[in-house]
Amino acid sequence: MAPSAVDSRGLMLNGLNYDRHANGANGTKNKDVNTMNPHEKVHFAPKLKPKDYQIKGTDPGGKILFRDVNIIDSTGADPFKGDVYIEGQSPGLLEQGGRAFANNITGERIRYVGEVPSVEELAKDNKVRTINGRGRTLMSGLGDAHTHFSWNNGDLGKLGDIGVEEHTLASARSAQCYLDSGYTMCFGAASAKDRLDIVIRDAINEGQLPGPRYLANGKEMAVPDGDLVPGITAFAKGPLEMRETIRHHVKLGVDTIKLSMSGEQICETRDAQDCYYDDDETAACVDEAHRHGIRLCAHARARDSVKMCIKHGVDIIYHASWIDEEGMELLDKAKHKHIVAPGLNWLVATVYEAGAFGYSFEKAEQVGYKKELEVAIKGLREMHERGITVLPGGDYGFAWTPHGTYARDLELFVNLLGFTPMETLVSATAGVAKLFMREHELGKIKPGYFADCILVDGDPLADIAVLQDHSKLDVIMINGRVHKASYKEFVKFEQPQPVMEPKENVKLNNFVAYALDDGTGRTRIGHLDRDKGTITPLAFLSGTAIENLYQVIEVGEDNVIAGAETFPLTDSLNILAPISGRDVLAVGKNYSEHAKEFNASGYDSSDKVDMPTHPVIFTKRATSIVANEEDILLHEDFTQTLDYEGEIGVIVGKGGFNISEIDAEQHVWGYTIINDVTAREAQRDHKQFFIGKSADSYCPVGPLALPKSALPKTLTVTTHVNGELRQKGTTEDLIFSVPNLIHTLSKSQTLRPGDVIATGTPAGVGFGLKPPVFLKPGDVVEISVTGLGTLRNTVVKAENDNYVTKQVQAQSVIPISNLAITNHGVGLTTLLNGKKLNAKTIGRGPNSIIFIHGLGGNTSFFTPVLNQLGLNKGDHEQYTSLLFDLEGHGMSPTKATSRISIESYAQDIENLIKAFDMPTQNGVTVVAHSMGCIVAELFASQHTDMVNKLILIGPPPCPLPAAGADGSVKRAATVRAEGMRNVAITVAAAGTSEKTKTDRPLSCTAAQMSLLSQDPEGYAKGCTALAGAKDLQIDFAKLGKTTKSLLITGDEDKVAPPAHVKKLAEMLGSAQTRVLEQVGHWHVFEDAEGVNKAIKSFLA
Repeated sequence: MAPSAVDSRGLMLNGLNYDRHANGANGTKNKDVNTMNPHEKVHFAPKLKPKDYQIKGTDPGGKILFRDVNIIDSTGADPFKGDVYIEGQSPGLLEQGGRAFANNITGERIRYVGEVPSVEELAKDNKVRTINGRGRTLMSGLGDAHTHFSWNNGDLGKLGDIGVEEHTLASARSAQCYLDSGYTMCFGAASAKDRLDIVIRDAINEGQLPGPRYLANGKEMAVPDGDLVPGITAFAKGPLEMRETIRHHVKLGVDTIKLSMSGEQICETRDAQDCYYDDDETAACVDEAHRHGIRLCAHARARDSVKMCIKHGVDIIYHASWIDEEGMELLDKAKHKHIVAPGLNWLVATVYEAGAFGYSFEKAEQVGYKKELEVAIKGLREMHERGITVLPGGDYGFAWTPHGTYARDLELFVNLLGFTPMETLVSATAGVAKLFMREHELGKIKPGYFADCILVDGDPLADIAVLQDHSKLDVIMINGRVHKASYKEFVKFEQPQPVMEPKENVKLNNFVAYALDDGTGRTRIGHLDRDKGTITPLAFLSGTAIENLYQVIEVGEDNVIAGAETFPLTDSLNILAPISGRDVLAVGKNYSEHAKEFNASGYDSSDKVDMPTHPVIFTKRATSIVANEEDILLHEDFTQTLDYEGEIGVIVGKGGFNISEIDAEQHVWGYTIINDVTAREAQRDHKQFFIGKSADSYCPVGPLALPKSALPKTLTVTTHVNGELRQKGTTEDLIFSVPNLIHTLSKSQTLRPGDVIATGTPAGVGFGLKPPVFLKPGDVVEISVTGLGTLRNTVVKAENDNYVTKQVQAQSVIPISNLAITNHGVGLTTLLNGKKLNAKTIGRGPNSIIFIHGLGGNTSFFTPVLNQLGLNKGDHEQYTSLLFDLEGHGMSPTKATSRISIESYAQDIENLIKAFDMPTQNGVTVVAHSMGCIVAELFASQHTDMVNKLILIGPPPCPLPAAGADGSVKRAATVRAEGMRNVAITVAAAGTSEKTKTDRPLSCTAAQMSLLSQDPEGYAKGCTALAGAKDLQIDFAKLGKTTKSLLITGDEDKVAPPAHVKKLAEMLGSAQTRVLEQVGHWHVFEDAEGVNKAIKSFLA
């Protein structure tokens, strides 16, 4: 078995044992050698001029401002914080810091770096697109010095057999894949057909392809019997033929020409150490190419071919694996004329990773690749130490070095060649710009340079492997044009808009779902302004917030208004699938070409013919639905054939049964995007689709849903994987139309508003490629639909404890009472056991007072006490007061499974003390009313070392008499059956004095309102908790020895009559008592002054 060349993340490298920090034999660098910018001393022959290609299509009036970015400018200087401004300019000069910079092109260059004049004003300018970097890394786009657009990740020997049309498309996909990977400069190192590179280069420069910047090559030149692959080689023998072949390449329009000067073990025709050009041939090639202003590069692994390149002036030397001491000395003396691009990743991958493609580690070792790699690393390290320019570019496009993995070279430069991360980044940016001979305007983040840059969510200097993670490349720009950026990136300064008054004629129908960032789990629907990157929360006409798309569908989008102020879309906002909660109705084999590729794939167990006679219907489980930008989980023990299917999702607006095909269009509300992710072998083996298509995360949906009125009649869906176009189809291509699908589905079942139908996928899925290509960790799938934006998801390896599992497990059907009053828990305090209570502290003194209300009360019961004692001041220096609502009371919720008791109330107090870190060193005073007194008594008896004072207002007997317990149980049953109205009236009347009922109407009203404000279930559980006190035993005599107590009651208090209070005082031993005249059981409401006097005197 081959040793591994990658770690568990798929990053390089643990199979090669080189000291990644050492440089040279003694581990130090020669201080007299410039290893940071050796390319600056490279000067190509005077006849060679840069190809001054310009890319068309950038808006000359474009303005982009990056705020708060960590800038790596590719000069080798340390990164620095600042802003970067890109602005369209008229031809002329740019100025900054007293220096002038040539500017011959408009709209595509950097103007300011670091400090941007009038930056705050620019940020407010609606014509400036502002990106908040939030400290992320802004650097130059990367460059590749050894590029093959026309290599197609397959068998190199079969490249010559591909039709030119298909090959052109494949090359275009490779070009875009480079740009999608953050590469904005590519130096062509050979093309499989004469004009492939040239056509792609010209399409890029004309703005027909997005990039990258490219210098084109032709077929590589080789002598007969010296080719690597016959079908993609231009043959020439002798100086005259070679001159003629070069002139032919020049006539085609190449920018550079490649010689194949040495063999390659894998081709099994010539050894890599063989050189089969002679001096006359090499000299003739250099002379002819330079006469036409064209540079020459050479495939030169053999030591003699390297020396021949140096001797005759071949400009770019590829590989140089077997360079010997003589060749190294020659190269050192001529390092001002040559650049080396070793293609290092190809060599590493061939040794360690080609086994899966039929080229085993044992074979690679046998033919000499392992030895070549070891020798090459040693030689390349020495080149770097000598200040010879070595640039990254890994010979990508082979099966084991696929497109999209380009940045692996950078990690190898650090791990194997002794480059520092900064030296590697400089070589991959400014170094490749030198290869383009345009180092004055490419490869750096400096004023006057082209705005080719990437915004990286990470620090490449700390972990250069971050550049391999395409999901971390948040923004990619080329030529001042944004190629990649989430709509969340762009922020706008907005003048406040009046709530409920949207701008005239603005349709609020780009529906996006999101979760409120308050910990409650509540969801909302908003309107996304894609140009401004803002969201407007939406509401019913009444002003009530809209929670989900089902509500929009039911009332209709014309009955939806702006419900609150617009806010910027940021990464911290949790965007959800626009519609979820139900299984998705899905259709298979609904595009003819896909039906054919599916039937031919071996994965179709549903039928034996290409074209279905009836719609193939299946469902995707609701738990498989995930949102835009959420990960697709590769369950490796479930599937090795994970595949994508880009689809248009139809959202039903009007339900119905047996809907006719003629009327079906009236039942369509709108559309969204769906990725019908599939485990192909599970789809095949189970003989039906459900299992293979319903795994966790297998149904990404979003990011938007739009009504059909906001979209064109024909919709186009495209799918890209790692930037490569894989699928394209339209609703016109469906075998079974949307009306047909609605008619079919409704024949036997009633469709509901909000049902979603995935309409099927066009050809181009992974199993349809030759060979099949399935999704792997790190792959990025992007599905776009006309008017609906792009659904983007990254594939990751699934863990047992993944985010979908956590979300599903967190769902509960157990009801929680009294939660709506706090908007599902906003502002509540979470205890150690997970319970949430409404609680707060006031003051910051060293002495603690805890207030415990009674049955039917809440924290407001003690407001008069706090006010008159001055305890309501936040800066009170003597006391820290804790007020809270008992579980189920006031604003504290209670879960149906929570059993409330006097004991649980007491435990809550202990947890609250810990949660608020209440001071207890001076003892704690507990003030309680009614049932709260029993809680206080129990808590004090459990914490005699903490509680030193008790103030009990209307304390009931403990244990509670049997009659009182029975009455509490019956009262609980009453409120559960009838609600609070009758109980509130009865209890308030029975609990107040005659004088209160006649002369203190506000006091009666306060008692009644306190009771009416209670949640019936919370109050009922309080009643049963009180009933449980019939079995509670407290040693009051023992308690009295550790606490000083004040007992307050009313002379008409039926719950705590004076005789009972007197007896309790005697049991406590040292208790003071105070009986308030003409007062019932609601003491603070009936006689706040009397209560306050008693407490104030007691605390004095």
